[in-house]
Amino acid sequence: MDLQYTLQRFALQLKNQPCTLKRVARVFQKIMRTLYDTHFPNAEARRPGRNPDCQDADILRVGWLLEYIGEDSENSGYRRIKAELKSVFPSLPERSRFNCRRRNLSTASEVIRRALTDYLPKTDVFIVDSFPIPICDFKRVSNASKSDFKWADSTGTLTTYGHCTTKNLGTFFGFRGTLITTAIGVPVDFAIASANIDDRDVLPYLLERGEYPILLGDKGYISQQLQADLVATEGTVLLPTLRSNQKQQYPERFRKLQVRMRRRIEMTIGQLTDQFHVSRVRALKHLGLRTRISNKFGSCVLGVFVNQCLGRPLMKLKDLVLA
Repeated sequence: MDLQYTLQRFALQLKNQPCTLKRVARVFQKIMRTLYDTHFPNAEARRPGRNPDCQDADILRVGWLLEYIGEDSENSGYRRIKAELKSVFPSLPERSRFNCRRRNLSTASEVIRRALTDYLPKTDVFIVDSFPIPICDFKRVSNASKSDFKWADSTGTLTTYGHCTTKNLGTFFGFRGTLITTAIGVPVDFAIASANIDDRDVLPYLLERGEYPILLGDKGYISQQLQADLVATEGTVLLPTLRSNQKQQYPERFRKLQVRMRRRIEMTIGQLTDQFHVSRVRALKHLGLRTRISNKFGSCVLGVFVNQCLGRPLMKLKDLVLA
């Protein structure tokens, strides 16, 4: 509770102040350093050799900040940070070294993201949905034959052909992301799988990492066996959208409520796609992809936390820097 109070005090420094990029970066920096020192105390001092001039927390913060302000290119984003925030990050290492350290801190990024999620509003109702992550245009798939994504990494994930009818994409080549949000659309967890893996096969592994009493899904999650297994193993009641030809239907009042609530996760996925470019791969290897995706969701959760402290709508993220 003391840690949460400390983080809230940092966020409140933006209250009634012009939220310029430099001021927001300083507040984000304080929050990240506090969280990193809490979860990884004296991590840099325990390593061989001298401590780096730029702290690990600053590497993470710059990585998150780049995703938050929509800098999809690592090169142009790095140049912007060096030019506009030199006083905030005076010891930022050379670009290739920065990207290397950023990838090495991908696990720390996930730990901090999960810690921030614990400070968000609690709810018993969650929503799950998937979204495509193509690695290239369909007509260029043959040119991607040498890509490292075509071979599985340590998790067994590799690029495959998948199909998406809801995003006007059709058949695509890449990965499929699965997202869980609260009832108001705040992202709480995600997973990345090969594009040909069924959403119902990914969900049990994702639910092992958290408690989700009630979970709303679309028609892709219809499975009586899956629903029974999730209740028995995770205590999760999965309520997928039913097809119109199914004999058993939800009450009409619940169906309308379910449709209205499911629009929230669709809006969140659209927001993550437009601002954070979560469906666009700008990485060459699996570790780079995991790092970028983790940074995108981490920066989104951090923006939600700051909005919560400032009394702003939680998912009003794009204009925080200019609020």
